[in-house]
This record gives sequence, structure tokens and C-alpha cells, in this order.
Amino acid sequence: MPPYQKKLDRRDFLKVSLIAASSPALFSACESKEIRGLSRANPGVTPAQLKIVEFYSQAFILGPPPSKELLAFVVHLYTPEEAEVVQHLPLIYGRTARAISPKIKRPENEVEIILSRIADEKRAILAFGEPGKPRKYGLMPLVPGTMELVMMEGKNDDWHRRYGQLFEAVYETGYIKDVLKKRIPATRYIPVQETINAIPTALSTDRLTQMMEENKSFGLGTCQCRQAKAFSGHDCGLPRDTCLATGSLADFLISRNIMRRVDRSEALESKLKANAAGLATMSMNVEFREPNISCSCCGCCCVILRTISQFNTPGLIAPPHFIPKRDESKCLKCGLCQSKCPMGSHFLSEKGWAFRRERCIGCGVCASVCPARALAMEPVEHYHRPPANYFGLGLKMTPGYLYYLLS
Repeated sequence: MPPYQKKLDRRDFLKVSLIAASSPALFSACESKEIRGLSRANPGVTPAQLKIVEFYSQAFILGPPPSKELLAFVVHLYTPEEAEVVQHLPLIYGRTARAISPKIKRPENEVEIILSRIADEKRAILAFGEPGKPRKYGLMPLVPGTMELVMMEGKNDDWHRRYGQLFEAVYETGYIKDVLKKRIPATRYIPVQETINAIPTALSTDRLTQMMEENKSFGLGTCQCRQAKAFSGHDCGLPRDTCLATGSLADFLISRNIMRRVDRSEALESKLKANAAGLATMSMNVEFREPNISCSCCGCCCVILRTISQFNTPGLIAPPHFIPKRDESKCLKCGLCQSKCPMGSHFLSEKGWAFRRERCIGCGVCASVCPARALAMEPVEHYHRPPANYFGLGLKMTPGYLYYLLS
């Protein structure tokens, strides 16, 4: 079997998780002196909370370096009692309360109560488990992972509003500029439905309807990025009920009451409404038959789009399959392409129209809103279709990860 067709199984997750969790010095984006500096400047912070700061700052998971902003985020997310437990969790693949109990010298049932509260109420950690067996718990990267899972349920209370504000403070440090020196093609953007239906060269993986046809389970949740931005004082007013999961990922999120189950027609309708509002449709960069998550993004709030629109990095987005081509004779110079493009790819001035190709994600919003049909989406030469599965995606992302780790 060719390596790109291999499935990433639980054993693979375990190996990666154990290495990352047991060897933070190997992957950490920081030096211990930074942690010591935070400790001296914040005497009320516990060693466990500082250890969690170090976990989130690992280069292996593209974390931000230790900072007062990251520390404030962790202190809000985990109380000293919770941090005492959470510091012993590995990445993704979990540990049971029984395994952690002797490490902190507390009864197993007390540890289980704390872990369940963090997983089921705060949504800050993952929880796995089959009926009748002890649950396992694991940590996630800051992004993508912790930030999204906490916000996806759409709660609007004091704790969640403060959480969104503190995350934004971490993101606004601009750490992503140091992380993304090379493109890491974790996601891809699906062209707007009406701009792609008439293109003969479009693949099934370019078509939004194909995502629906390849799956039977659908879950719908709140856009975490627009929620966090709104809590931080910027509400763009665009729809938030647009985060869609498919397949077994949808089943998992629905079982945790993080998303609500919808049928195929409602799932497609939510995406078409998002497209009509000028939002760009994104999915993980794999074939649609794999469990997937699909966001509908704006350039002012989305943490993935902002890697390009705000911080001018290579980003976490795969190269587009289609880019717009302009017919000068039809262009009305109305400026809609400039105002609606989530990436700021189009620019109109007294000198005329300019197109920043390096910013274009191929979403097709510009072509769909152009009243004169002066813009049309055309295929990019030498395009590579998405990997068949998540193992293949990992292989495509590796060069970008290695560049950051080794530099």
C-alpha cells in the first residue's frame, strides 16, 4: 500500500502524543528562563499553570512563545486546582483519572470530577471513552484546538466573553508571523457554488454539494472566530451559525453537545447562506469522504485568513485551484470586488485595478458578486488535488513544520 494511502491510527497518535508530552524541551518554542521570568513577575501563578503555558508554547504544535498574554489566558482557562490535574495530560491521546491520581496524590474519583468538569463544561480538553470503560482525557494545541472547542458551543456569558478577549490578546501579539515562515497547507477554500458549477475542469473536491453527498452525519455550531472577535469589541455582523462538521467528527461533537445535528439539506443551506453573505467556505485539506470541518470565513475575524490578511504570512491554506481573471471591457469599476474580497486581493485606485495574487485563496466571492460578470474563475496550472486522508495531509504539512522546528 502506498504511504500516502495509509490511515493514521490510534497507535500513531499515541507515539506522537507521548513524545510531545514527555519531551517538552525538545519541541518547546521557549527557554526555561522565559518561564522563570513569568514566574517572578507573577508570584500568584502556580507551577502547574506555568507548565501548561510551556505546553501551549511548543513549536511542535505551532504555539506562541511564553508571554504575559498567554499566561493570562491559561490562568483564566484553568484554576490552580484544575491546572494541578491538567499538567499531567498528554497531547490528544488521553490519560485516565486513575493514571493521574497517584501523580498528584488525590483520590481517583476527585480527579475524574475535575477532568469531567473541564471537558464537559469548559470544553478545554478532549474526552474519549467507550461505554462502561474509564474515559481518557487529552490536551489540544491552542489553535487549532482549544480555542475553537471552547467557543464552538456559542455560549455568551462573562467567562466565555473574557476567554475570547484573552485569546484575541494572544493572537494579536503577532506570534503567527514567526511560526509561519513556510506554507503549511492544513486547509483549503472551496469556491463559491455558483462560480464553479459551470467550470468543466472542476473536480468533485471543488464542489460544495459533493461534501454533502459524501457524508451522512452533519453537525452545525457557532463560528468561534467571529464570536471571539465580537467579545473583543469587533462585530462584523456576518452570520455565526456556520461551522459545519461531517462524518464521525460530527458525531463526536454532537455527542458532546458542542454542535447540533442537522440533515443534509440544512447543512447545505447553511453554507449557501454563508456564501451569499460573502463568506469564504473552508475545509480541512483532505478528500470530502474523510471526517471534516467546514468554516465560513471573513478576513477580519478568521484566525486562518488573518494569517494572510493581517500578518502577511504564507498561511495555513493550500494553494487555490482557481483564481479570478478579469475582462477589462466588462468591468464597471464599481469596487464590489474590493469591498467583498475577504483577503484584500483586489485593489482599485485612480491608476486602475490591481490584483494581489499572493493573497488570493480562490474562494470565488469576487466573481459571484460582480454585477457585470467581469470576473471569472479559471483553473491554476499544475494544481494538486487534496490528499486522500489525514496521513497524506500530515506528509504535505511536514516541510512547513520542519522548517519552523529547525529554524
